[in-house]
Amino acid sequence: MADIVSAATGIGGALLGTAVGAFVTHLLQRRNASLARLHEERISAYVAFAEAVMELRRELMDRWFAEHNGITHDSSPVYASRSTMWTAYYRVVLLAGNEDIRLAATAARETVSLIKKAQGLDLMKERSDTTRDAVRRFVDTARAEVSR
Repeated sequence: MADIVSAATGIGGALLGTAVGAFVTHLLQRRNASLARLHEERISAYVAFAEAVMELRRELMDRWFAEHNGITHDSSPVYASRSTMWTAYYRVVLLAGNEDIRLAATAARETVSLIKKAQGLDLMKERSDTTRDAVRRFVDTARAEVSR
């Protein structure tokens, strides 16, 4: 009788161990899949934001040149680019893993908006370059997070 109890206990222990192991494996696989999705979403958001800021920069520069050369400019592309940039910015804010990325995104967002207020060509070019530098800093900061 003791042999049957020992065998049953051994079998029960083995089954319980297998069930617990399978459950833990399942949880870890779900966690890893979730982390992989978050990683891909972050990369997508960071790329979209950098692209959106650079596109808005281009549109603002086009409008600046048109306005300073007395040419009527359709502002619709500027508004569309600005909207795209804001949408991409909010994705970054929601997905960023650390505050440095959010701060770098904010700096790029604020810097690009200054292009439209430039009073002269030199200042406009300086603000354009500053925007490109801010985007580079954002990308460098974001790369540090997604390369881990």
